[in-house]
Amino acid sequence: MSYSLDERNVIIADSLEGLTYTQKRAFLCAADEKHPQHIKYADLLIKSLGGGVYNKLKALFCDRDYRNGVARGLSSRGVTCITIESADYPELLKNTPAPPLVLYCKGRAELLRGDCFAVVGSRRTPAATLAACKKISGELAQKFTVVTGIADGADTAAIQGAVGSGNIICVLPGGHDYIYNSSNAALIKEVEQKGLTISEWSPKTPVQKFMYSVRNRIIAGLARGVLVVSAPKKSGALITAGYAADYGRDVFAFPHSLGVSSGEGCNNLIKNGAMLCQNVLDILSDFGLEYKSENIPLTAAEQKVLDCLRNSGSAHIQAIARAAGIKVFEAVTILSSLEIKGLVARSGGNTYQAV
Repeated sequence: MSYSLDERNVIIADSLEGLTYTQKRAFLCAADEKHPQHIKYADLLIKSLGGGVYNKLKALFCDRDYRNGVARGLSSRGVTCITIESADYPELLKNTPAPPLVLYCKGRAELLRGDCFAVVGSRRTPAATLAACKKISGELAQKFTVVTGIADGADTAAIQGAVGSGNIICVLPGGHDYIYNSSNAALIKEVEQKGLTISEWSPKTPVQKFMYSVRNRIIAGLARGVLVVSAPKKSGALITAGYAADYGRDVFAFPHSLGVSSGEGCNNLIKNGAMLCQNVLDILSDFGLEYKSENIPLTAAEQKVLDCLRNSGSAHIQAIARAAGIKVFEAVTILSSLEIKGLVARSGGNTYQAV
């Protein structure tokens, strides 16, 4: 991929070690002699870094071998860059308070040009909620590009729901070199092939704890809205929701039963003004969009069991069998089929609920 001089300068400035985000932005201004305040920014950096350090960084910034080495390192990894100077930089993200200088991309970078919607939640999410998350993510992917993280739990369910369409962006907490030890390594590879993974950190940057919450501002910044499917009282998903609210984006949340710890954060969001989401239409109608549901063929027995679950909310397999007028072993077969079709989920033991 070819870059303009301005884009290359941003990439090189971002590669300089030991600088904060603010210092990198100041360095770019100082290095641009056409900038009306380049001398002022240079003086500020000299005061904060020391003249020797600043001069070494400036020499590195101008060094052709160093610049070519950075470019080769990115190219060898299959990483392309969308910089703050690029025409394709996402406008919604660009208008947030601290947009990343560079988005390091693997996959279909053109997805950044479309409308995005974020789906986030807890690592410890009940099975039934995971099934609902997977289902709604697949439905949202018909209208948006779904944005999420790469953690176990809700992130994984969101990826599984959307990756088949290719309309999926995963935002990494660190550099691309450090995702393949994840339990989701194979799934992330699939995202890179069909969708897109992005990071604001250069590929060789190891993950540090603070990067997770910083990453969440990107998830919120890319998206027109955010759905929180699960969250305890303290959760990274709530940080994402907070960023979204600060950016003026719509926040939705799944409702949860009383006493479900993984849903306390969601219920608090709804209590404080987030929109309750029970199905994809709750989101799409807010954006003036329609959804054409897929007609999944069901046998008469499957339809009867599904209707029983929709009426009861959730039920033990023996209660389902009684309500449907069938044997328990027949209910086992039917429920397994409905699970495969994504219409019911096991919510613990032999209890099931409609998705």
